[in-house]
This record gives sequence, C-alpha cells and structure tokens, in this order.
Amino acid sequence: MKKLLVLLLAAMMLLAPLAGCSKDNGGGEQEISTITLDMSTLFIVPNLEATQKVEDVLNDYLLNTLHETFKVHLIITAISDYFQKIPMELASGGDDAPDVVQVFSMADWVNNGYILALDDYLGKELKPTVDLIGNVLGSGKMAGHTYMIPRYFGTVLDWKFIYNKKLVEDAGVDVTKATNIDNLGDVLAELKTAYPDEHFLVYCDQFNRLYGLMDHTSVVGTYAATVGTSTTLKNYYETDAYKNAIYKAYEFRQKGYADPEGSANTLSHDAVVMGGSSKGVIMGHSAQADGIASMFTKTNTYGAEFGAVTIGIDDLSTDTLGIGIAHYCKDPAAAARFINLLYTDEFVWITIIYGAEGQDYVWNADHTKVKYPDGMDFNSVPYNCIYSCGMIGNGFQGLEYETSDESGSDRSYGKELMNKAWCPPLYGFTPTTVNVMNEIAAVSNVVDQYNKVLIYGDVNPDEVYPQFLAALKEAGIEKIVADYQAQADEWLRANG
Repeated sequence: MKKLLVLLLAAMMLLAPLAGCSKDNGGGEQEISTITLDMSTLFIVPNLEATQKVEDVLNDYLLNTLHETFKVHLIITAISDYFQKIPMELASGGDDAPDVVQVFSMADWVNNGYILALDDYLGKELKPTVDLIGNVLGSGKMAGHTYMIPRYFGTVLDWKFIYNKKLVEDAGVDVTKATNIDNLGDVLAELKTAYPDEHFLVYCDQFNRLYGLMDHTSVVGTYAATVGTSTTLKNYYETDAYKNAIYKAYEFRQKGYADPEGSANTLSHDAVVMGGSSKGVIMGHSAQADGIASMFTKTNTYGAEFGAVTIGIDDLSTDTLGIGIAHYCKDPAAAARFINLLYTDEFVWITIIYGAEGQDYVWNADHTKVKYPDGMDFNSVPYNCIYSCGMIGNGFQGLEYETSDESGSDRSYGKELMNKAWCPPLYGFTPTTVNVMNEIAAVSNVVDQYNKVLIYGDVNPDEVYPQFLAALKEAGIEKIVADYQAQADEWLRANG
C-alpha cells in the first residue's frame, strides 16, 4: 500500500504541470486560470478551427510575453443570438458559461445579480484603463458603484444615407440636399419615381434616433428622456422625437420607400443592402462619408458602387455597451486584468478583432500596413471580427489595410466626433430600477407589444399610438419616470 501511495504521488507530481501551472519568477508554481470571453460579432461567426488558432496566438502572448497567470478561452457568438444566450448563461452559471461578457443591459443585469461590481479593481487591475477613458467611465456606474467598463470608441456616430451610386446618378437625383431625416423624403420620392419597383431604405427603426438629434432628445434608462438642456425627465414615448419618427416610418412604408416586410424581415440592415435587396440604407459609423462608401463598395456581394451622404451626427449619450465580469467568475482579479488589456494592450485587442497573423492578415514589407492573405478577402478570411471593432475595448486601436480601412470606423474622425458632440445634461447618469422593478416588467411587456411595429412603420400610428400610450400609463411608466427623476436630482446634487 505504501509503495502504491508513493507511485501515485510521483505520478501526480509529474502530471501537475499538465494541469495548468506555470513557473513564476521565483521558481514556484502558479495556477493558470482560464478566463472565458464570449464576444458578439456583427459578421459571419468564424469557424471553430480559425477561432482556436486566434486563441492559441493570444494565449502564447499572455503566457510567454506578458507572463500572465491566466489564459483566455474565446467564444464568438452572432449578435442575433447573443441577447438571448448570454442572460440565460449568466442566470445558470453552468460549466461553459463565460467569465467576461459584453454588457448590453447594465441596469437589468445588475438588478438580476448577473455581473460583479468592479470597485475593488479600479485602483489596481483596471487603473490604466480608468486613466485612459476618463469620464467615459461614468456610463458604467449605477447607484454609486461601477459595474461595467464602457467601450472606448467613436460612440458618436455620423449617420449616413448610403446608396447605390449608379442608380442615383442615372436618375439625376441630387442626394446632397438630404441633410436630415425630413428632407431625405424628397430624395426618396424622386428615386421612387425613377425606379418604382425598387426601395432605397431597409428599415425605419432608426428614425427615432435621428429625430432625437434634431431637438437633442436624450434617452435616460430606456423609458425616460430629457429634451434639450432641461434636466426634467419625461416619458420617452411621448416626446416629439418618438412621435415624429413613427409617423415618418408609416409614411415611408406607405409610399414604398422602405423594405416592404418591415419588422417581419429578420435580416440585419447591412445584410439586406449588401445583398442588393435594398438599393440604400441608413447606418451610423464613426467614419466620413467617402470611407463608408468605399467600404460598402468593397464588401457588398452584388458588385455595386456606393455613395454616402451625412444626414445627422450623434449627441453624446450615456453608453449602454461595455464589458463586465460574471457573478460566478472564480478569478475576477484575472478577469479584470484581461479587461484592462482589451483597452491598453494593442496586440490583445488586434488579435481578438482582426485574428491571427498569417491566417487572417499579413504585413507588407515595411510592416506598416496589412492585407488579406493571397486568395482571400473580407468575406472569405477564416476569422474576421472587424465589424465588431466598436463593441469591445479600445476601438481607437487597429490595423491599417493596404486597400482601405474596411472596419467602418475611422479612429481620428471618431475622436473628432466625440470632441465636438453636444453633451446632454444627464450624461453619465444611469438610473437603477430597483424601486420600480414591477413597473419596469409591466412597461417592458407593453413596449414589446407596440414599439417594434410602430417604429418599423408596420401599423397606422393614428390607430395604434394612442393605445400604446394608454397601455404605458396603465403599466406604471409615470411611476418609473418619477423615480428616475428623484435619482437624477440626487445625482445632479452630487455631481455639481
């Protein structure tokens, strides 16, 4: 028996390095944690083999260059699945559940206990990131605690009407007179006359945001909003911006300017226009019009040349997108260090966004720009999360391609937009819903029932909009607005 124990102990000692330990500088053993990141993508989900290659490159850098005590398991999920998948995994905390996640609904996730407060890590593991992003951190705070690190990116978007250039020029239509969502209608009317069987818009669900820019309507906590410089909150769905948007959406749908399926079409805006079903689209990017036109021209699948014209530029808004740590994470300090690298280490961020050198890009001779490997392009490269560059970490980093910047972003222009953007009076304020959770649930159900069909222009607002407002009132939206107002007043007192 003693001999057997000795043999077992010897075997365990031999196998110990294989179980995830690394030598520290003092010659001791350190446990290697595995931090799982589940990240959404707006493009094609890379195959598992390509993702594994990227994971291997990343972990080699973490362990052998940075000498970190954690490695990363990388999961890429389609954005359409992410919103359902991640909350379920955060609630269950199963073996495959992620440690680090993109946060899309901070208030809900905090109230459900899905994500950890990051306060304990701000002064150490996350300090370089805190110093980098400055006041942007305010978007990750709620009820006096920091729960997410907001993305650091050109979140102020330049909204454009992007169109099939040949069709527009052949029709002799001057698109430069489209400077906002209202006078865009004049351009669409001319195009409809020239091409009665075509439509030049995908969906109308961005109109509320575009109208909000015209009178500085700023959404606060989803269901409330300020207008202009006033700090008085009101029911967002009663604002002029929302009302104008739903009436314009219905008008455009009736006139055949937009996708006839409306909310019934499950494809994304870019998928519809890139495939040619629509000959135009409204989208926002942190890039100038020429760059976006070039990007759409290079990446569409039916060989069209695109043009673009700006129809609105965002105000600053409290960003609802960032990154956080799951409540069940076994090594939150390591997870915090990894998050910090997404903002402060260009190699880590580039690898996750652009992929692995050789597999997904190659450098030119003087190592200043990259290109796709021979025989590959934007659509065929094995791993490509470039479309997701503005959704995680420090998006002002990046690679420059020899052909063009095909990510839909321009780092210098993005910073310029942020510096010039109008700032709403409650920027950085995120209300907690803890006092009105029942009302939030009831209002959410009402919004789910009415909002989508209204903003897509599926239904006549003369008939449906009054029903929506009445149902919101009955569900308790006035109590929500009043509770948010009390919090906002306290926040204003505390923040001068």
